Amino acid sequence: MRLRAFLLAAALLALSACGGGSTPTAAPTDALGQPGTSGEVASALEDEALAGQAMALLRASTFGGDAAAPAALEALPGRRVFACSYQEDPTSVCATGVGGNLAESFAAAGTALKAAGGTRIEAGDARLKFDVTLRTEDHTFKRKIDKPKKRDVALYGYWIVDANGQVGWVLPSELLEKEIFSNRKGQKGIARKKVEKHARKRNPDLGSLDEEFAYTRFWTIPWVEKDGEGVFRLYRLHPHEFASTDPDVLLQRIVWAQDYLMSSVSADGKIRYTYKTARDRDSSSYNLLRHGGTTYSMLQAYDRTRYEPYLRASEQAFQYLFKHTDTDERTGPFLPKSHASHGTSKFIVSPGGKVKLGGAGLALVMIDQYVEATGDTEKYRTEAVQFARFLAASQTETGEFLYFPPRTPGGPLTSTDGSAYYPGEAILGLIRLYSWDKNPLWLETAVRAADWLIDVRDKGKDERRLANDHWLMLALSYLYHYTQDQRYVDHSMNLCRAVEYQYNKNKPAWENGAYPDFQGGYYDPPRSTPAATRGEGLGAVLDTCALAGRDDCDWIEHLLQETVRHEMLSQYDPDMMFWIRNRKKAFGGWNGGLLDMEIRNDFVQHNMSSLIGLERHIRRQSGTVLPGGPGYTERALAGEVEWSGVPKEQLDGLRADTVRYRGSTRWETAPAAPKE
Repeated sequence: MRLRAFLLAAALLALSACGGGSTPTAAPTDALGQPGTSGEVASALEDEALAGQAMALLRASTFGGDAAAPAALEALPGRRVFACSYQEDPTSVCATGVGGNLAESFAAAGTALKAAGGTRIEAGDARLKFDVTLRTEDHTFKRKIDKPKKRDVALYGYWIVDANGQVGWVLPSELLEKEIFSNRKGQKGIARKKVEKHARKRNPDLGSLDEEFAYTRFWTIPWVEKDGEGVFRLYRLHPHEFASTDPDVLLQRIVWAQDYLMSSVSADGKIRYTYKTARDRDSSSYNLLRHGGTTYSMLQAYDRTRYEPYLRASEQAFQYLFKHTDTDERTGPFLPKSHASHGTSKFIVSPGGKVKLGGAGLALVMIDQYVEATGDTEKYRTEAVQFARFLAASQTETGEFLYFPPRTPGGPLTSTDGSAYYPGEAILGLIRLYSWDKNPLWLETAVRAADWLIDVRDKGKDERRLANDHWLMLALSYLYHYTQDQRYVDHSMNLCRAVEYQYNKNKPAWENGAYPDFQGGYYDPPRSTPAATRGEGLGAVLDTCALAGRDDCDWIEHLLQETVRHEMLSQYDPDMMFWIRNRKKAFGGWNGGLLDMEIRNDFVQHNMSSLIGLERHIRRQSGTVLPGGPGYTERALAGEVEWSGVPKEQLDGLRADTVRYRGSTRWETAPAAPKE
């Protein structure tokens, strides 16, 4: 049957933007639509080709035109179809409809969508999304905040019918799109007032609801038009399918991520910290430690591509960080005043006056990466040595570092308990400094600190008790390069086994197909950055394996591939721009994970660094040596390896979507030469 032949009939069956439509087998207020076998509907709509035909039918019924109603849809029961049109303004308009069969339901939903959107939605600007109801369950909202299992959030929607038969609803993905679900302290869960507010916004005629009100949970299968030709299946608010780890795909995503970070650097060098995508709002908080880590990753991307604007933005970020440092003269058990390396120390002063070991550690890592990427060992040498002296002065007689050294030399400690990552950050900064400044103090300090972590902090811990320490895994690869100490290989492998154990903890959630997006993730529900930091560490251990000549590390690469596939669910790529309020600002960024739509600079940093590591290993297997890893800085400085970056024509192609969504930033234009 052709669409035009039954559009009039479909219109009669169409629901309003917030109400219901009747069929001989489905009540106007029924969330399911026509009953039937859910497995048959789900199986049919898992097929991308049929989903594409259904989308064409929906588009034609919404905006006009011819589209054949596939026989496969006509043979399926008329389940309720929800249709949404996404565009710049308004961000979304949604409606719903049912018909005598599924093809008629699509036509009804499209007709209702056009009626709801009117002139606000246009075919050329809109991307369409549909949800088809698979099953329903009746429930009662009993508390101010509904607290379902987090792993179930955004897998079902809310269908509400008041005493007068008025209908309001919230789609599964809208729990995240509209920030109805909250993970904030004291607000965790799905607030009753947010559900009611959104449902009433959809249908102003929805009456007042009892303090405890009945509603229906409904599960759907959703598909969205791609940013281009075709459709993709949605799951929660990310793609249902994992992206490929082909190295060209990884490079593309690295460039998108770095373009996001570059766009986040202000004229004074401050990097946007947290961006709340659902509200199109920046946070006022800031973290100087993460500023250093983010700048390090930006220089990794510059090292990979040699795109000059990346370097310009990074160097301005240096200046912002340096403005928040202080200097003094410090001593320590291994840095007495008589030591040849004693002198001025530099450290980061966080808001509130707290001094963090990791702040200086990551600032040093940042400078080390600059040297590797540019070959310039002099521009920031003074700052690098000052940060290194601060780290050396912060080491105790046992080799342990002070996590929060006193603000004033000899003063009281402000705290004794800090992030477990701080020592690894300090060790990595020192050992990478040693690659271009052969002062033995840097190597000796790094060795003592690593030995304390292995022999004291982590002694006797098996994979169940060892914490993820990706900075240490990175540092151990460099330490092994310089010392050939087998203990560093052994501990690297132990840390990998701990990551494998953590990976396996999530297997029951995804092996049976219940939560497929848990695969490759860590924690419940998984977050993108815990996966990314493990990815960084696993990549470093592959370096250690190569240096040690081990041939039993294939399982580590498999684990890294699994981890990176999970990470890529959370990047705002062109397809995922459909629901974003400010696409220019969000494009290329990384959100916090399956239930956290916010972007933070360290989310992007760690995920991008993880992808850079995996791409480097994959390319190495085919004979291409990319920048990075133990020994590379020395070889580059000695002229033994040369890397010219990504050819301009290729880079222009990789940045095409960035330019389309965001245009140019201040960093693409070289600053004017100073006047004589």
